[in-house]
Amino acid sequence: MKYLQSVPDIAGGDLTIKGTRIRISQVFRMLAAGMTIEYILKGWPWLSEEALHGAMEEAIKQLEAPVHQTPTHA
Repeated sequence: MKYLQSVPDIAGGDLTIKGTRIRISQVFRMLAAGMTIEYILKGWPWLSEEALHGAMEEAIKQLEAPVHQTPTHA
């Protein structure tokens, strides 16, 4: 992954934005509470908008990925 990481020694292994300790779940909770991207970026001025959007897209792709594949019968 380009924008997300899961490292056991960082945030208990939760998915974080690469190079930070910012949990992607925290970002989604902030958005769900009505905060804007601009507001979030003001709170973390070292975080780029590209990294924030990229991390959210990667997290969404992981959530959309099938967990179990149904075997096909020939």
